[in-house]
Amino acid sequence: MIRLLPITTLVGFALLAACFNEDASVNQAAIMPMLGAVMHSDTDEVRRLAEHGIGLDEREPADQSTPMIVASGSDQWPVVEILVDHGADIWAHDQFGVTMAQMAVTSRILPGSDEDKARLRVIEKLKARGYPFPPPNAERILSLEKDGKWPPLEATR
Repeated sequence: MIRLLPITTLVGFALLAACFNEDASVNQAAIMPMLGAVMHSDTDEVRRLAEHGIGLDEREPADQSTPMIVASGSDQWPVVEILVDHGADIWAHDQFGVTMAQMAVTSRILPGSDEDKARLRVIEKLKARGYPFPPPNAERILSLEKDGKWPPLEATR
């Protein structure tokens, strides 16, 4: 299920775009620029937007995923690192309780690759901020949030 979320996110965006009449004077990407940059794997645009604090925690309407969740679901770990370094909410989850940290643990990125090195740096940054590892599963995240215990009170925001 977790690996299918990025595909459903892309389908959701395609359906959303189909609902709008295409008009050259309207920039649809401006509605959610960071999610658009992540979905197009445009690392330079992600960096540019992040440096200006634009869209770090945008929410995809279909499932409430953030750019960081979408990027981690498609193993774009350098992009995730950019988002973490610029203040994106590391505690965010989608409507199903899926987090970027869960994806970091289940990633199938090639070990030793540059992307994997970025993934490992992200994990260390999360741990440094008090993120529990291994991270709680999706069901547990939703339960903790319902009880007012997510994110953990002692964690660094």
